Amino acid sequence: MRIALTLPLLLLAASLEAQAPMKSVDELRSFFSQNCVKCHGPDGSAHAADGKKLGGFDFTDTKKAAKETDADMEKTIRKGIFFGMVMPSFKDRLTDADISLLVKEVLRKAEKGKAIAPKQEAGR
Repeated sequence: MRIALTLPLLLLAASLEAQAPMKSVDELRSFFSQNCVKCHGPDGSAHAADGKKLGGFDFTDTKKAAKETDADMEKTIRKGIFFGMVMPSFKDRLTDADISLLVKEVLRKAEKGKAIAPKQEAGR
């Protein structure tokens, strides 16, 4: 009986240790700069040639962005679009908490003409 209770607790502890700590907003801005700019542009407006061609979502268009819930945006980041062919899934690189913070503090605050980058890079 004691072994039966101990094993699940050990597995839970190992699972919690394996999870990466939550990323900071600056780390998520850097993640965006490294992984999302091709389609969404440096400012999140998707106005660059690749963004228009690939149909990148414009996070700076407040009317369009208001039609997407945070949960919908999080799901897209987690699962990708069209089996990862149009947009890759980031579920293996970001935790659910990271994805939620990315949506709320980075994408929802994107401003046209203002690059999404870590604070130290954005000030240069």
